[in-house]
Amino acid sequence: APGAKGGQDWGGNGKAGGKDWGKGKDWGKGKDWGKGKDGKGKGKGKGKRKGPSGPGLPRERITAEPVTGTVSEWRGKYGWITPTVPVEHEQAAKRMGNLYVSTTDLVGGITELTPGALCQFHIFLDASGLGAEECMGS
Repeated sequence: APGAKGGQDWGGNGKAGGKDWGKGKDWGKGKDWGKGKDGKGKGKGKGKRKGPSGPGLPRERITAEPVTGTVSEWRGKYGWITPTVPVEHEQAAKRMGNLYVSTTDLVGGITELTPGALCQFHIFLDASGLGAEECMGS
């Protein structure tokens, strides 16, 4: 090809054998590459996420009086509480009896819970299972 000095003309004067990379064909515009036909992606790195999750779901409180439990795990913005008395509810077995708790559910000015600490809370039910709200640390 004339002007294609051994195929080394990478975008110099744009005469690389008619291959003007980056000009013309609008590659990728309006085409969600790698997203399949429904635009949902392949779900890489999502793990075992089934259904809705997070602290913003609609809730229904299932306890009239506060109950107690022990913080089993805290992960920065959320954690898990093991109730002192196992919860009798069909959703209780879902997380081996543990209840989800978010920083947005903590009251009394605390921003995190300490694993092993006793706490008091109400239990709620939402689309992802059981959780603790209005949680007070000890």
